[in-house]
Amino acid sequence: CFEAYWKDNLDISIKKNVQKILINCGIDQDFYEKGIKDQKTKDKLKDLTDEAFKLNVFGAPTFLVNNKLFWGQDRLEYAIDEVLN
Repeated sequence: CFEAYWKDNLDISIKKNVQKILINCGIDQDFYEKGIKDQKTKDKLKDLTDEAFKLNVFGAPTFLVNNKLFWGQDRLEYAIDEVLN
């Protein structure tokens, strides 16, 4: 989704586009649909949002790797390098 939205400028609010992403990633659409409607998933999103506020995350996408914040789609490569090193 990150690549489709931030790099390819794909509108992920359109269900057909999300379906294409799911297919490309090999994710079962029914599993995905059930998952995003599950209360545990919604609670986890709320918890992660609260954590982002505590970390002073101010934009998206933001990646936290090894306690370092990487902000912006143009910093994704730096975040990946941090994971690999």
